Amino acid sequence: MVVKFGFLRRLSLRSVSLFFVAPIALANALLPGEEANQQQRELFLQTEQAIQSLPVSQLNKVDDSMAALSSYPLYPYLQRQRLFRNISIANRSAIESFLMTYDGHPIVYTLRAKWLRYLAENKQKSAFLASYRDDMGAEITCFYLQYQLAEATNPDYWLEKVDSIWLNGYSQPESCDPVFKQWSQQGRLTEQKLLTRIERAALSGNSRLVAYLQRRLPDSKQYLGQLWLTVRNAPVNVTKPSYFPMSQPDAESRILAYGLEQLAWQDAEKAVRAYYNWQAKLQLSEGEWAAIHRAIALSLAIDNKPDALIWLQRADVAGAAQDVKRWHLAYLLRKQDWQKVLELIEVSEPHIQQQDVFRYWRARSYAHLGAPQLAKSTLEELATERHYYGFMASAHLAQPPSLKHAEAPTDSAAMQRIEQRPSARRAYEFLQLGRLIDARREWRHLIANLDSALVKDAAVLASEWGWYDQAIISFTQSGYMDDVKRRFPLAFAPKFSSVGQTYNIPPAFAMAIARRESSFMVDAVSPAGATGLMQLMPGTAQYLVDKKINRAALIEPDQNVQLGVQYLRYLMDKLDNNPVLVSASYNAGWKKVLNWLPREEALPTDVWIENIPYRETRGYVKAVLAYRYIYEQQLGTQSELFSQLSTTSIPVLPAKASEQLATGLQLAPQ
Repeated sequence: MVVKFGFLRRLSLRSVSLFFVAPIALANALLPGEEANQQQRELFLQTEQAIQSLPVSQLNKVDDSMAALSSYPLYPYLQRQRLFRNISIANRSAIESFLMTYDGHPIVYTLRAKWLRYLAENKQKSAFLASYRDDMGAEITCFYLQYQLAEATNPDYWLEKVDSIWLNGYSQPESCDPVFKQWSQQGRLTEQKLLTRIERAALSGNSRLVAYLQRRLPDSKQYLGQLWLTVRNAPVNVTKPSYFPMSQPDAESRILAYGLEQLAWQDAEKAVRAYYNWQAKLQLSEGEWAAIHRAIALSLAIDNKPDALIWLQRADVAGAAQDVKRWHLAYLLRKQDWQKVLELIEVSEPHIQQQDVFRYWRARSYAHLGAPQLAKSTLEELATERHYYGFMASAHLAQPPSLKHAEAPTDSAAMQRIEQRPSARRAYEFLQLGRLIDARREWRHLIANLDSALVKDAAVLASEWGWYDQAIISFTQSGYMDDVKRRFPLAFAPKFSSVGQTYNIPPAFAMAIARRESSFMVDAVSPAGATGLMQLMPGTAQYLVDKKINRAALIEPDQNVQLGVQYLRYLMDKLDNNPVLVSASYNAGWKKVLNWLPREEALPTDVWIENIPYRETRGYVKAVLAYRYIYEQQLGTQSELFSQLSTTSIPVLPAKASEQLATGLQLAPQ
C-alpha cells in the first residue's frame, strides 16, 4: 500500500487534525528502497508542520505519525519540536530524558536554553541545577551562579567566575545583577577592572555603558572614559595635546597607544608626527610600542612612502608580528632591490626562511643577481609543491606544475560504519530535504566525534553523496590534501561550461572563483551579504540585470552561476582581460584595484601580487590562480596561465582611470 500525503499541503488545520486521528499506514518494510525513504521524508515534513500548527492540547493527534517515524533518522527532531511546544514542569521527565539522551549534541542546545530559562523564572532550583551545562551564555550562567552563591560555603570559588562575565564591553542581562552586586560587595570590583571594562565598552562604541562605568571611578579619573570615546571616534585627536593632561600617565598612555595605532592606518604621516610629540611621555610595554611601530611601518609601506623602509626596519625586530617581515619583503620587492631582498631573507630566522614566499623570492633574487644555479636548485625544490609559489616556480623552470594527485585510500567498511552513525544518517536526510544548515550542523557533530584517522573516510563519503562543500572542508580537517580530484570537484561543471561559452569565460576560471568563494556551498551567505556559489552581492546582481534580485534567487545554483560568470565578463571587459586584476577585483572591488595599480612604471606580476594591500585579497588572488590551473587540468584544458604570469607585468594606471579616481567618480559595481 502506498499512502499519498501530498494532499495534506492543501488541507486546513482542521483537516490536518483529522489525518492524525487514524494510524498512518507507512509501510516501511513494504516500500522498496528510495521510495520508502521518500515516503518517510514526506511524512516527517507533514508531522513537523502539524506540531508547529496544532494547539498544545491537541499534540496527541500526531502520536500515530510519530510512531510510524520512530525509526526514521530525523525522529529526534520531531521529539524536540514537540517538547519545545510544551515547556512545563509537568513535562519535566520527558524533557530531562531527551536532554540526557542527546547531551552534547547540537539538537538539544536551544531546548536546554529554553528549559533553563523557564526553570529559573519559575524558581525551580533543583531542576535547573540538574539540567545546567556550561557555555549557555551570560543570562543562564548568572542564574546558575545565583543558585550556587546562595548556599556556597566557599563563595570565592564562584565569585572568581564572575570576572569574565563582568569584563564585557556590553551591558549584561538582569540575571547578572545580583551576582555582580555580591561580587562587588566582596571587594572584587577594582579600579583596574573598571578601567579595563571602560576600555572595552568604548572600543565597542557603547557610550552609555562608558558613562555609567566612569561614574564609579574617583572624580579625578572620570575623564578617562570620555577620552577613550573621543579617541575611538576620531583617532586624529591624539594630535591635540590639550586633550591629554597626563595626570594619569599610565591610563592616558594606553589611550594614546591605541589612538596612534588607529591613526597610522588613516594617515601615517600624521601618526608619525604625533608619535614623536608623545614618545618621551608615553609609558608603554614593549608589545604596545611594537604595535605602534607595526601600524606606522605597514601603512607607509602600503602607500609606498619614502620613509617606509626606516619604519619597517624599526618594526622588524625579534618577536614582531609576521606581517612586518612580509611587508618588509614586499616593499623591497616593489623597489626591485634584489640584493636587499636576499639579505633580508638570509638574516631571517630559519623557520621564516623555509616559508613558501621566502623560498620563492630567494630564488628570484638569485636569478636577478647572476646566480642561476642557486636559483634553479631552489626553484626545483619549490616546484614539487602544489600551491601558487610552486606553480610559479615551475613556470620559471619552463616545466608544467605538479599536481601530486593521490586518490585517498578508501576503507569501505569504515565508510559503512560512519554512514550508519546517527549523525551521518540525520545529515544525509537533511541533505535530501534541502535543509542544508541542519545537515551541516549534524555533519560537524559527526566529524568532531570521529577518530581523527576516520575523518578522511568521512570526507570520501561526503564526496560520494555529492556534498561538495563538506567533502572539501572534511578533507582539510583530515590533513589528507593530495586527493586533488575530490578536493577540487567538477561541481556544476555543465552549467559553468555552458554559461562560460555564452560570456567567453573559461569554465576553469569561474570554477576557481566558486571554489575559493564558497567551496561550492550553494546557500553560503557572508557577513556582508554575499550569497551563493559565487558569493554575489544582491546589489551587484541587480546592476548586472537591471532588475531586483532577491536572495532566494542567488541561492539557486543555476541563477548564481549565470550571474557570477556574467560579472566576471563585466570585470574582464573593464580590466583588459587580465586574470590577476579580475581576481583581485572580484574580491576587493574594481575601484580599489585601480587604486593599487602602479603609477610610474609597470611591475612584474608576481611583485604586484605581493604588494596587494589587503591580506585577504592577496591570499585570494594566489588561491584563485592556483585553483584555476588545477581546474584546467581537471577539465583537460591546455594551460599557459603560470607561464604568462611569470613573464608579464601589471601596467601603469591608465590616464582616464586616474582622472576618474581623482574626481571621485563611482565605478560601480564594487
